[in-house]
Amino acid sequence: MIFQLTFYPILFFLLCATFFFFFFLFSLKEKWGNIGVLFLGLSVASSFLYLIAKAIHLGFFPVTSKHESLVFFQFLLIIVYFVLYYRFRLLMVGVFLSPLALLLVVIAAFMNKDTSQVVPLLQSFWLPLHVMAAFIGNALFALSFVISFIYLIENFRLKKKKFYILGKYLPSLTMLDNINYFCIVYGFPFLTLGIITGAVWAQYAIGSYWNNDPKEIWSLITWFLYAALLHLRLITGWKGKKIAAFSIVAFSVLVFSFIGVTYLFKGYHVFKP
Repeated sequence: MIFQLTFYPILFFLLCATFFFFFFLFSLKEKWGNIGVLFLGLSVASSFLYLIAKAIHLGFFPVTSKHESLVFFQFLLIIVYFVLYYRFRLLMVGVFLSPLALLLVVIAAFMNKDTSQVVPLLQSFWLPLHVMAAFIGNALFALSFVISFIYLIENFRLKKKKFYILGKYLPSLTMLDNINYFCIVYGFPFLTLGIITGAVWAQYAIGSYWNNDPKEIWSLITWFLYAALLHLRLITGWKGKKIAAFSIVAFSVLVFSFIGVTYLFKGYHVFKP
């Protein structure tokens, strides 16, 4: 299919973005980081065209295969990054985010890109609502993971009193902690909405809100982890290193529920006939 050719520019632009961000990391010259941001923007535009072309061809929201899901996930991840970038100008975050987005697209490139139809029973307006809510939440949590990773690096750098010049481009620990909290506090309602719309959709399509599907179980486990994280932040007063470490653990579970469960367990979250 001709639209499949529009997938490869995404890979190319993300590869260029990662290259220039790494060049920025080693040279510490902002112009290279700005070029990396430009290529991230081009990758977003390419992803949008690819998803639109596939949606037109299929006649429904193109997130019913692992390949499509990964492309859509990295698309939202970069958009969320741009929201923060234009507010805080966090070039250094792009150094860690662009390889993550590139990895997602590389994995997608090796997956089946077929365009078979979704199961008719599951063709519903609930599909885009459920997926959009869940994936926006996932994208915010992915950014929280990146921010938490940077927080631990900066915390280590300050304690060891090394790489002073790098500190010029790394946000303060307070800013990183606040951004991490922002990602979690806004990601959690989207995750919740994704679970609720998924339950309603299951009732409509299968006749039951809960079916002990592995994806349902692990999504609920992920929800409880982020709920606990918010509780620890708001009630117990956890901040900084503890929240950063917990965010990394929670996102690892989210990744398992998103990708690992699909390969290790059988369930009805396979929409191709």
